[in-house]
Amino acid sequence: MKNLFQKDKKAIAVVEDMVQLVTFRVGAEDYGLDINAITEVVRPLRITPLPRMPLFIEGVINLRGTIIPVVDLRKRFVLAPAGNDSRKIRMLITKGAVPETGKGGKELLGLVVDGVDEVIHVPKKDIAPPPEAATGKQAGFIGGMGKVGDRLIIILDIMKILSSRERTDLAEARHAES
Repeated sequence: MKNLFQKDKKAIAVVEDMVQLVTFRVGAEDYGLDINAITEVVRPLRITPLPRMPLFIEGVINLRGTIIPVVDLRKRFVLAPAGNDSRKIRMLITKGAVPETGKGGKELLGLVVDGVDEVIHVPKKDIAPPPEAATGKQAGFIGGMGKVGDRLIIILDIMKILSSRERTDLAEARHAES
């Protein structure tokens, strides 16, 4: 019995040394988000624009009675618009990107991406910090670089997708709308 317990401990240690990422595409690049930051993946819903928001904040959606702000990652990353192939475009519903409003749990944020690929396990030892050039004001949302075979996956930090000023602007716009 002792031997079996030791094997279980090894299995737990291996799992703890891995990061589970949902991978997706924006433009020609592969990105990843920790699976714990994602609540679901949906086809894009009708977006209601909000006035005076940064261009990359598309507006809000109503997902089963919950109002969720939406960020177009192509616009956030200053990429050219893509052809609207609605069969591939997806919306990641994430938690932890915007502050709570007192209704319990973290507020949700929708991210429009070009396509969702897969869930992968990446050993923590294969995740490098972001390059110095990618840590400035314009790219502070890059949390690391995952090496998976010959692929590089840009790992996003959901807490930094929006700057503190953008979160404040969004909260003010949502209060004005209600």
